[in-house]
Amino acid sequence: MARIVVLGAALGGLQTALLLAQDGHEVTVLECDPQPPPSDTELAWSQWPRPGIAQLRQTHLPLARWLQLAEAHLPDLVREMTEAGAVRMNVLAPEPAFRGPLLAGDERFDTLAARRSLLESAATRVAQGAGIRIGRGTVCRGLRSSRGPQIPYGGASGDRVPLVTGVETRAGGAAADLVVDCTGRRSQLPSWLRAIGVPCPVDESGRRGFTYYSRYFRSDDGALPTDRFPLVVEHGSLGLLRIPADHGTYSLCLVGRSDDQQLRRALRNERAWSAAVRLFPGADRWLDGRPVTDRIQIMAGLTDRKRPLYDTQRPLVSGLVAVGDAWAITTPTVGRGPAMSLQHSLLLRETLRRTGTAHPVELVTRFAEATRDSLGRVYERTAAYTRHRLAEMDAHTAGTLYQNPDWVRAKALALLAQRDTDALRAERAAAHLLPGARDVLRAPPLADAVTRLLPEVEQHVPPGPSRADLLEAIHS
Repeated sequence: MARIVVLGAALGGLQTALLLAQDGHEVTVLECDPQPPPSDTELAWSQWPRPGIAQLRQTHLPLARWLQLAEAHLPDLVREMTEAGAVRMNVLAPEPAFRGPLLAGDERFDTLAARRSLLESAATRVAQGAGIRIGRGTVCRGLRSSRGPQIPYGGASGDRVPLVTGVETRAGGAAADLVVDCTGRRSQLPSWLRAIGVPCPVDESGRRGFTYYSRYFRSDDGALPTDRFPLVVEHGSLGLLRIPADHGTYSLCLVGRSDDQQLRRALRNERAWSAAVRLFPGADRWLDGRPVTDRIQIMAGLTDRKRPLYDTQRPLVSGLVAVGDAWAITTPTVGRGPAMSLQHSLLLRETLRRTGTAHPVELVTRFAEATRDSLGRVYERTAAYTRHRLAEMDAHTAGTLYQNPDWVRAKALALLAQRDTDALRAERAAAHLLPGARDVLRAPPLADAVTRLLPEVEQHVPPGPSRADLLEAIHS
């Protein structure tokens, strides 16, 4: 079995460590933040310093696909999260367009609602119970490497692929047969690679993104303000997320363009933020809860980015892989990060089962191929959503309509889902990355129904306040 160093003890890193430890690998997790999570859920929320995870107190809800994979491969993790207070919820049930009772098979839409601090605390306890060593306060300063094997490219040999043999830390370092970067969106991988002579990979990145303005509340009776509500609403140049959590808490999150200077200045103010929330139908009652965050939590620059380290047949480096957000980040509005990260970790485990670490170039090449085939299209669809949604927000600000054919078709599907429960199931299944969902969307009955709605959508003004009304509300 291999010696594996996992960098990062957030949820993605701990999931990866648990999966690899199940196969008997000797796994060590290194984490730069020094403080472990408190055992008490509320202390973990209010007092746990976690500077390495900017999104710790942001709105958070894993996709249903994440729960499917976690229950199949990490049942102890799901059990620990549930015992700590994570709430099993069905993402269909609260939608206003959902009609009738839940049917057999609708449990595939279940997920766990909880604050991220609870999920990460539970994952820490499970990892420690599995004997995984977590070295907290360990700052990785770079990579150890050797020249690596000489391999043929296109029938000719000569080039060598650098082999990562461990990491350097302030305390010395750690040798490894494989280093797994799970440090997320703030990964220092480009600079570490440059330091060992590997050309810095060029990020495939969107130039623009979103800003989150979120706040958590707690209800007096532990219940949500309403039984029926849309989890996500997009109104012109602003969006709203209403996301349940644990122990009677829930979050409200406004989503704007990161380059929308008019909103960026105003929505930092609690009064202006609340005024913007009230513009969404039915959202005012969600403000009656007691805030459990001191101020508006802001996270900017939320876009899509992929580092193509291993996307060719000629890997830049061996002995090292990037998993989850260290490989690709996607806009959090669609909530795909945890599900993609867990699926990526499972791909790594399966690749290790096939190749081991004795042939490091084969390992990273096969992992690259599996990543491309399994997650590449998910990333591309998510990046397309970001581009279209930003363009729609631009158009709303300018007082025009955005009429891209692909976006209009997506809007037609959303409109059909408001009128037909089976269409809602199909649309939610695709949004939550459930198996077979894309085939259902392409099937003639549903595809034809969407096509019939295109003329209606093409003349439909997006719901919500006008730009003038929005600015008046937040500045009055």
